[in-house]
Order: sequence, then C-alpha cells, then structure tokens
Amino acid sequence: MLSRRRGLQLEAFGSILIVTVMLADRFLFTLQDGFVLAAAIVSAIFLTIGIRVVKRADEQAQQNTKQ
Repeated sequence: MLSRRRGLQLEAFGSILIVTVMLADRFLFTLQDGFVLAAAIVSAIFLTIGIRVVKRADEQAQQNTKQ
C-alpha cells in the first residue's frame, strides 16, 4: 500500500505536470492538442490516485488514534 507521503508526491507531480505543459504551450511553443490532452489525462490520473492515497492514509491514522 502507498504511504501518505507518496500520495502527496503523486498529487504534486500531477499538478506540476499539467502546469508545466500548459505554460510551455502558452509561452514557449505551441504543442499539439493531442499531447496537451494526454498530459491532462495523465495529470488527472496522478492527482486522483494521490488524493485517494492521502485520504485512505488519513482515515487509517484516525482509526488508529481512536483505538
């Protein structure tokens, strides 16, 4: 199982990925729409997994403190 720290890292990676791609597309050079869409999908996957991992880790920590 993934740790809370790994979940936070996945969230950060997803956020940085999409921001980097969007800024590069806007200011540096024009990227193909398919590449931007693929990056957005990959970013959303990493963000979703990261959020779920952090949520699960927080729930387990809360259960452990109740016991």
